[in-house]
Amino acid sequence: MKLICPKCGATSDEIAFCGPFCIKCQPVNIKCPKRLEYMRCSKCKKVRLKGNWVNADEGKLSDAIISKCKGEFVRGSYSFPNQEATFFVGDKDRLFPVKIPIKVRVIRNICPQCSRQSGGYFEAIVQLRGPISKINRHDRMFRKLLLKKTFVTKEVERKEGLDLYIGDSKAVVEMLAELGIKAKISRTLAGEKEGRRVYRTTFLVRL
Repeated sequence: MKLICPKCGATSDEIAFCGPFCIKCQPVNIKCPKRLEYMRCSKCKKVRLKGNWVNADEGKLSDAIISKCKGEFVRGSYSFPNQEATFFVGDKDRLFPVKIPIKVRVIRNICPQCSRQSGGYFEAIVQLRGPISKINRHDRMFRKLLLKKTFVTKEVERKEGLDLYIGDSKAVVEMLAELGIKAKISRTLAGEKEGRRVYRTTFLVRL
């Protein structure tokens, strides 16, 4: 059955249709912000999304931009070179693209974790004590697990073993629990921040 667009009079023999309208006249109801800004850490390349610094490639950042847009569309994507979003609208029989310009500025910054790391910050010390072969093996294993959650500020070789200076004490607790390793724990006062006492935690691991 031939369709006639009620808006422009074009027929389905001349142009594709989506529902009762031709694709040129199909009503589009999509609202997007005209401008967005995101911060990307110049060191670790994480992006600040919803208040958190997360790993985000262009695909994930594109999804975040599309999530800011409201309206009737099936899916969408964002092109950084073109500074525009493409939305696919229509029905189950036919989809067609709608392009909407959105200026997105990615600002280079330093995330708090990289800032603390470059400043030599640490909350915990993991002291590895025992045979050198076991220390080296655990050092590699600990670093691999810890770097998923925090950073290692430095390593210091001692006569009695190896000390790892870690950015987040909670990450050490979680790692030791995951591995089922027991440690002797002690805390020392490191100072005050905003009127609260700040402690550093030492984890002594005998191998």
